[in-house]
Amino acid sequence: MRERDKAKNRKETMHALAMILQLGLTILVCMGMSLAIGYYIDRLFQTTVWVPVMMVIGILAAIRSMLVLAGRYSPGSSEEGKADGDSEEKSD
Repeated sequence: MRERDKAKNRKETMHALAMILQLGLTILVCMGMSLAIGYYIDRLFQTTVWVPVMMVIGILAAIRSMLVLAGRYSPGSSEEGKADGDSEEKSD
């Protein structure tokens, strides 16, 4: 294997490891912050309902963040007509 191929392979491996680390940290932060907020609200109002609600929100936020990081979803790109080069249609 040539030296440049080894360097390219090493660079791709480091990129993949960085992506895995970033995905893991994203999940941890989203769920941790939602858990902390839910716990704080439960302690503040002396209830027991907010931790599970905030955990569901944290899980959904983690899934969305993973999709954004993976490049499968980009916010604001839900308009399919603009992707095809069509201009906005005006209805009179």
